[in-house]
Amino acid sequence: MDLEIQAQHTEVHPRWRELIDRRVGKLDGMGASIVRLHITLVHSTHHLQGNEEVRILATVSGETLRVQKKKGSMGDALHAAFTALEKEYASYQARRRRPTLEYGPPYTGVVSQIFGDRGYGFIRTPEDQEVYFHRDVVHSVAFEQLSEGLAVDFEVEHGEKGPQAARVAPTKLGTGQG
Repeated sequence: MDLEIQAQHTEVHPRWRELIDRRVGKLDGMGASIVRLHITLVHSTHHLQGNEEVRILATVSGETLRVQKKKGSMGDALHAAFTALEKEYASYQARRRRPTLEYGPPYTGVVSQIFGDRGYGFIRTPEDQEVYFHRDVVHSVAFEQLSEGLAVDFEVEHGEKGPQAARVAPTKLGTGQG
């Protein structure tokens, strides 16, 4: 991850740098796929307290997440900004799992995750979106024969939490992509 820290009307205090490094480490530990993180620390030039500001721009695949928080101290502003960034990132991941596919005809994708003990998995589309599927919708092979990286054809239907695969089968040679 490319990390850039910029300060306006102040220097980056070592305590703030340590806090930033700790929170960036936490994001990495969550498996965050952030390509670039730009953090701006803005010190209030006014005599009033409570205007320390942190702005964060996080570049992820195809999107930029933006967070801006003001607090009484720079440490509090940093904590608030990183907490908000974690929520924004969770929302970004949820959006990626929610496909923008039309319901109906078959699509081609690749099994990206499989949870054999729980009986479900996810298919990654060529548009880099993920579609949920349950073991009950697998055809032509047993659910246990599916593996990550396997090309599959699938249909989409409306499920309780949005679009999901209605029918999943390994792609037949010569008829699918990939």
